[in-house]
Amino acid sequence: VPCSSTLKGSVAYSVPRIISDILGLAVLTDVFPQRILPRLLQEYRDSPQTGGKKISSESRMKMGEVLMRGTRALGDLASHYRDPLIHAFLQGVRDPDNMLRASSLSNLGELCQRLRFALGPVVHEISYCLIAVVKTERDVEVRRAAVHVVTLLLRGLSKKATEVLADVLRNLYRLLKFVVQTDRDEVCVLHAQLALEELDDIMRQLLFPQQKLEKKITVLP
Repeated sequence: VPCSSTLKGSVAYSVPRIISDILGLAVLTDVFPQRILPRLLQEYRDSPQTGGKKISSESRMKMGEVLMRGTRALGDLASHYRDPLIHAFLQGVRDPDNMLRASSLSNLGELCQRLRFALGPVVHEISYCLIAVVKTERDVEVRRAAVHVVTLLLRGLSKKATEVLADVLRNLYRLLKFVVQTDRDEVCVLHAQLALEELDDIMRQLLFPQQKLEKKITVLP
C-alpha cells in the first residue's frame, strides 16, 4: 500500500497531504477490500505490547481513520469484515496511549452504528469492554467515548435494540445509571442521560406502538 508509508512518516507532512493519503487509501479499500483491509488492520493492531512493529499512536489513529472511511465506502459489505474490524478496535481500547484508546472507542461506536443488525454475538465482547472502561478508566476523554458508544449502539439499532442487545441490555442500562449516579464529569453524565433517553424511546415504541388511524368508507349499492 504505497500511501501507508506516508501515514507512518514524520509529522513534517502537511495536513492536505495526509488528508489526500487518507482519501486515497479509503478508495483503495473500497476497490480492493480483500487486499487492502488485512494490511491496514495489521498495521492498526501493531504495537510493542503485541510484539509488533513500533508504530506511533498518531500513525495508528490515522490508520483507524482510513479503516472507518473504507468502512463507510463499503456500505453493507462492511459486515463481511465485522469481526476483524471490531477486534482491532477492541485491542486499541487496551492500548497504553489514552488518545488511541479514545480514538478506538470512537471508531468502535461508529462501526456498531453502521453494522446495526449484523452485530451478532460480538455484542457480548463490546458490552464487557465498555463496562470495564467506564468503571476503571481514569482518563475522562476515554470514559466519555465509552459511554457515547452505548448511545450510538441504541441509536443505530432503534426498536431492534431489544432483540440484538437482548442479553446485554440490562447490563448496559445499569452501566448508564452507574455513570449518572457516580461520575463527576458532566459530559459523561450527559452522554449517559442521552443514552437513557434513547433507551426510554425504544421501550415506549415497543410497549406503545403508534396506531394507524384508518377511515373505512362503505359504498352502498
